[in-house]
Amino acid sequence: MQHPFQRPILCATDFSESAAKAADVAAAMAMRLGAPLLLVHGIDEHGEIPASYWPSLEAALRTQLHIEAGRVRRSGAEVKEIMAGGAPEDGVASRAERADVRCIVLGCNGHGAIGRMILGSVSESIAESAWVPTLVLKESARLEDWARGGKPLRVFVGADFTAHSDMAMTWAASLREIGPCEFTVGFVDALAERRADELKDAPTRTPLPDEMREMQLHELRERATSFFQKDALHVRVLPTKGRVDSHLLEMAAEAGANLIVIGTHQWQGLRRLRHPSVSRCILHAAQMNVACVPSRRPISVHSTCVSQAHRILVATGLSTHDGSAVPYAFSMLQPGGTAWLLHVSQPGEITTLQLPRLREMIPAGAIEQGFKVEAEVVSDANIAHAICDAADRLDVDLICIGSRGPFKRTAALGDTTLALLTRSTRPVLIVPQKSS
Repeated sequence: MQHPFQRPILCATDFSESAAKAADVAAAMAMRLGAPLLLVHGIDEHGEIPASYWPSLEAALRTQLHIEAGRVRRSGAEVKEIMAGGAPEDGVASRAERADVRCIVLGCNGHGAIGRMILGSVSESIAESAWVPTLVLKESARLEDWARGGKPLRVFVGADFTAHSDMAMTWAASLREIGPCEFTVGFVDALAERRADELKDAPTRTPLPDEMREMQLHELRERATSFFQKDALHVRVLPTKGRVDSHLLEMAAEAGANLIVIGTHQWQGLRRLRHPSVSRCILHAAQMNVACVPSRRPISVHSTCVSQAHRILVATGLSTHDGSAVPYAFSMLQPGGTAWLLHVSQPGEITTLQLPRLREMIPAGAIEQGFKVEAEVVSDANIAHAICDAADRLDVDLICIGSRGPFKRTAALGDTTLALLTRSTRPVLIVPQKSS
């Protein structure tokens, strides 16, 4: 029975053979979820056709889209036809965000001209720019068989102990709603040898390579079991050197994976040149299906009118009115989301009792309601700087603070709230003190 509020799946089509196979997979996934399928054709995803020519092309393209939608409907799927314009304002990625889709499904098309060999194919461009998980199909038959009730899907998730891989594991775990899955979570420790060289002359004993690997395996297993069932989970750690993407692909192949899931940073413009993208290299080189999962989704005018916050940082000075920001933060948090309670102590302060006091501020029933809650105390003379650093490290969607209290400790610190607003690149929710 179809759930009336089930988020749709979007499939982009250019009417090619690979796009038709992707539409079949997307339709099978949508039917298993009881969700509608949005079949979208972008008139000019490449940005090569002047907008003045679009009206003369639209009638013929709408006919093709209608024919393809009719073909897919014969499988029993609920299909909605959408004619988009071009990237970025009205392309596939923009339409996906407006519709709040569960994921985008794409066929893997060729690179074509020399320019596209440098910039990547349309499917790669969409996967790199969309703030929605994007599934790029390179061997669609296995996924279609799984989505129609076939053998379990073998999924490999690239992990690196960050928020990006946590989001990738969250999305990968949701695939079990479609069909049974077997998961392998792999971490490539590309710094193992350099770290060993740096620490070999340390005055205190440091873990041996085998000990470090066992510690990483334990931590990765603990992290992964919060997303996946133990009986369908394998964990691997590979201490090595060289390209992380190449080693991840080798590990996925050894695991016999049908799908590799990787978190993405969504670097744009010149930032892509400064930050080598593991996900981009995997997208380009993989022979298997690839899913790119962005770590967080920005709120825009196209977003639905509900909280999009999956990760929230609550900065508190441990006072009574500071604690009033905590329930506000949880009210903004999506079900299953994570809240970090942070206290910034001054250098030299005794912090032994601060962490237990911080944990006492966790609302009753938060864990039982499915929220994940962490508490942390850091020491820094610059409170706003410490909060922003923690927000970036944890990759949160929202920072929540009280507006008054021990934030105004000295004239040198100034107004922490104002400093935070000036420095932060993330949304900040300010909760005023309740009047007595």
